[in-house]
Amino acid sequence: MARRTPGHLALPTAPALAARRHGRVPLRLDRPLDLFPDAGTELDYVTFADLVDRAARLLAAAGVSPGGRVMVVKRPGFDVPLLAFACARLGAVPVLIHPTVGRHELPVLVERARPGVIVTDAYADGLGVLGELPAGGPRRWYVGPGGRSLTDLVPADLPEVSAPAPDTEQLVTHTSGTTGVPKLVRQTARTFAGQARPQTVIGRLLRVKDPYLVCISPVHVRTMAAIVSTLALGLPFGFMTEPDPRNAARMLERVRPGFVETVPNAFIRWEELADERPELLAPVRMFLSTFDAAHPRTIRTLLGAGRRHARYVQVYGQSETGPVAMKFYRRGRAGRCADGRCVGRPLPGQSQVRIAGPDGAGAVGRGTAGAILARTSAVTPSYLGTPDQRVDGWWAMGDFGVVTHRGCLHLYDRIVDREPGVDSLLALEDTILERVPELTEAVLIPVRGGPPVPVVCTRGDRPLDARAWRAAVAGLRPVAEPVRLAWDDIPHTATWKVKRAEAARVLEGVRAHDVAHLGRG
Repeated sequence: MARRTPGHLALPTAPALAARRHGRVPLRLDRPLDLFPDAGTELDYVTFADLVDRAARLLAAAGVSPGGRVMVVKRPGFDVPLLAFACARLGAVPVLIHPTVGRHELPVLVERARPGVIVTDAYADGLGVLGELPAGGPRRWYVGPGGRSLTDLVPADLPEVSAPAPDTEQLVTHTSGTTGVPKLVRQTARTFAGQARPQTVIGRLLRVKDPYLVCISPVHVRTMAAIVSTLALGLPFGFMTEPDPRNAARMLERVRPGFVETVPNAFIRWEELADERPELLAPVRMFLSTFDAAHPRTIRTLLGAGRRHARYVQVYGQSETGPVAMKFYRRGRAGRCADGRCVGRPLPGQSQVRIAGPDGAGAVGRGTAGAILARTSAVTPSYLGTPDQRVDGWWAMGDFGVVTHRGCLHLYDRIVDREPGVDSLLALEDTILERVPELTEAVLIPVRGGPPVPVVCTRGDRPLDARAWRAAVAGLRPVAEPVRLAWDDIPHTATWKVKRAEAARVLEGVRAHDVAHLGRG
């Protein structure tokens, strides 16, 4: 008989186990569930497990069965992971899709995933994301009004549940899509456990009991892993859907977290809270950011507002690999390496890193830059619709960097964004952000026949000071005049990374109409 995945690390069993072990631990949301709005925003572990079962009964009545795939494409909210747990409770495989993925991209993803059911809502309809799906496709059920509603069904009985075998497909999420149609990343029970285990083990070793506040896209595998880890540890939990600083202020007041996790592009927006309302961050003893290297200014600002001995933990990884490298910062200290592009070292017993040569094969020694490869306990077996892309277990990250002579990993750029003659566009962006405190975003968009164009956002969308800008870029590699946009006008992925290809198209339109240039209000 195949070994089973530990129940506390498996989607079908984690909520019920947590409810039995930990009871009425609070779970706070920034807005009510769309599926069960009457539940409000003050839940607990027992309530959450009951809601998972309620949702599973509705999905069973909608025709969801073991082994089938269910695509969830609806307004971001905590009912996305709730539905994912409910699908898994039935033995089905949730496929989580952000509704801004694009009307032309969604049919490609549906073709690859071949779901039996799509769970959606009026919000996704309003975006037109479902508009290109062919008639006669997967059955479509709605959360709330807009079509056949799940809540109109008579709930069905639930089957017995057990933790799945390690190689059972358990979850599908999509990549950021910064360079085109997103890919669908498969997680087996084994690889998903590899996503969740590091946080669970560290939390137990440190005897963590502090409330934990998370603001990550609900369709991301990291969100599901964070929730499972939190349930296993029995921590009071807060979940944010929207990273706007005003929403962050409300949730920081409600949750009073000791641990806060979000992405670097959200943390940089919260610098204004650290400056203007530092008391909100005073209880925090650990800031955790995922996916990308954080800006040094952001790390310094947040640590200045947190507890006296607070730490900032930067984790480098992807949906396809889980955590790859980790770096710890303390107030006034940048760990062993002060370089802003350093993302730390591999996790002992969890991950390995090497740098490939120019041909993408073999490995180069320390100090030589190249393509970053990783091997972890969470590496996906494949994208849906593609053969296994691992080479001897190694996964190509699509990033360019170096392992230094001291053994730490420095991340320079995405390979597709490499600019001839520039060591690192990301490092140049960090320098600009460091020199212009009013900026909350600075993205360099390469253009043909000229220097890269900075697309910038400012606090409160205030005009950019022309004199301060020119002083900041003096002596740097030449860049074009900046284009200032509001945060919401920049195309972002589900994890709020800038879609550089789409940003370039937006930029062309902005420049053509001669708006939002330096100094324009």
